[in-house]
Amino acid sequence: MAADDSSHERGIAILGPEAHIVHNSGIPYSLNDGPMWAGRGWNEDLTAGLVVRDGSVKLIIAPTFVTEANEAFQVIQYNQNLVPQRSEWANPFHPLPESIDLPLRFGDQPIHHLDPGQTSLTVNERNVAFGLGSENLWWGPGIRNAITLSNNAAGFAHAFVQTRQPARTRFGTFDAQWVLGQLSESGFFDLDPHDDTRAVNGLALAWNPPGDSDLTVGAARLVIANLGQDSFVGAHVFDFLRPVGHPFTDTTNVSGRDQITSLFGRWVFPSAGFEAYVEWARFEEPVSLRDLLEYPEHSEGYTLGVQWARALSSGRTFQLQGEASYLEPDPSLRLRPVATTYTSRDVPQGFTQAGQSLGAAIGPGSSSQWLAGDVFAHSWRLGAYLSRIRWDNGVLFEPIVPFYKRQDVSLIAGLRGSFTWRGVSALIDFAHTGRFNYLYQSYILGPNRFGGIDLINNTLSLTLSTAVSRR
Repeated sequence: MAADDSSHERGIAILGPEAHIVHNSGIPYSLNDGPMWAGRGWNEDLTAGLVVRDGSVKLIIAPTFVTEANEAFQVIQYNQNLVPQRSEWANPFHPLPESIDLPLRFGDQPIHHLDPGQTSLTVNERNVAFGLGSENLWWGPGIRNAITLSNNAAGFAHAFVQTRQPARTRFGTFDAQWVLGQLSESGFFDLDPHDDTRAVNGLALAWNPPGDSDLTVGAARLVIANLGQDSFVGAHVFDFLRPVGHPFTDTTNVSGRDQITSLFGRWVFPSAGFEAYVEWARFEEPVSLRDLLEYPEHSEGYTLGVQWARALSSGRTFQLQGEASYLEPDPSLRLRPVATTYTSRDVPQGFTQAGQSLGAAIGPGSSSQWLAGDVFAHSWRLGAYLSRIRWDNGVLFEPIVPFYKRQDVSLIAGLRGSFTWRGVSALIDFAHTGRFNYLYQSYILGPNRFGGIDLINNTLSLTLSTAVSRR
């Protein structure tokens, strides 16, 4: 979280262009792609710009141009009889009250747009940095799924104050970041022009205890709030300290706000080449201390992960990675209402930015497991991975999903590699996916025999980047 700037030099650096190209053969598959939504067909984004330094001020101008073919594939359109003001492209599985701006498809036309990308203005003053930006923020230790904030969606416009370098005290080392920003609605959620923006405010803290710099413990809280035409984002500067109520447990309490609170930790063992990390989040505030002790898992989500590396011969290194994330409804749903993660009763668009999840790439009500192994050398890398994703399982047993109810699951096998040649780095990733019971569609084959709509999707991803040049 600390600002990566310890110098006061002056000059201009050209950010060499980075191109990201994704092709999906059958259905969309887009995880942690920033402003790109990788639908069916060819999708490309291109980022380039400048870094300007003048003493304590650093300006990064790095917009991203995005183009998406958005070719046709099977979708289930929104039932506009449920909420007449919703777009036909709105997510059909999340009408009110568990609402979220998460379209299955962004219309039926090719998409071309310019996003501010990783643009920011930072002022460094002693131990503190502050400024404005639109860059993505990643909170927590997760590699594939960060529960609170990630780069799965486009970055949002925000002001920030953060530690310039970790603050060292006799009680350990502290790092912090505070943000206040504005979230945008996609063009495929509703037809009401008065609720297209929301305020977002949050604080993340990380602590390294004295005597063990390899252990990091942290906490974060993110609050979103409705922002009407006459509302002022600055009025939400301290929302991260305010309670938001219990919109699903007590439906009479309407605050116009919602929240995620998370705890996380990472422990690195350099001599063993091993790292373990965890993030645990709660999407609804506890009613009381007793409620927290009785139902600690209520509205929870978590990510667990490990990394292990071992040196091989000839300067090569083998790395093993594993991560599991769970955002499905917890067992307390047997006794009390449990909302699908990232949806909201009080803020209809939920925890999204421009129609994509702010946090975990797998999205609301989902779970995933991921295992990868790679061999690294000086100028190349080669590896393979396996993954399983159960999509939006929080709505499977709701009336919105008809019988016969079968979970929507993807099984993914992939190969990836990278190399550098003449100053250009290339990362290539190919994933073969079998998606079973797509959008919960299933049927009876016979006694105790079921079938489903099963689809195959091949995803080819290529990222090309060049080094930064200075002037």
